[in-house]
Amino acid sequence: MRAYADTSFLVKLLTQEPGTRAAVADYRRLGRPPVFFLPLHDLEVANAIRQRAFHQRNTTPSAVRSAINRERDTSLALLQKYISRRAFIEISQDMDTSIELARKLSVKHTECLGCRGFDLLHVASAVDLECEVFLTSDRIQGALARAEGLEVTASADE
Repeated sequence: MRAYADTSFLVKLLTQEPGTRAAVADYRRLGRPPVFFLPLHDLEVANAIRQRAFHQRNTTPSAVRSAINRERDTSLALLQKYISRRAFIEISQDMDTSIELARKLSVKHTECLGCRGFDLLHVASAVDLECEVFLTSDRIQGALARAEGLEVTASADE
């Protein structure tokens, strides 16, 4: 099974946030398929984990902030573990091809679905990689992926 997970889904696998239990259950239900992991994911996922820590730090008393750093470090270490065990398969892709396909998807779907640029880029990448399954926690990306013929596992927030 060729599987693609967007950033929202991958972050849920790596952190404890609303929707994590549902994402993990969906991933297990599918038999824990290896998912493609692009340089785009590498940037977005690690940045999302760090951004999450930033926002938590700004809303948490200083006495609890060391727990935030531990959670961030644990999530980043888990990311490396998934990569080293090839649960996340590092792969390079011609981004020009994906961007061109994303442009076409924009014309075809954005006015009906309200897609963001990265929604389009992730679905275009999955289509370009000939994936059968698209894992997401984002309703709009899920609708876009379905419209392009992908089987979608869309975990909702808890």
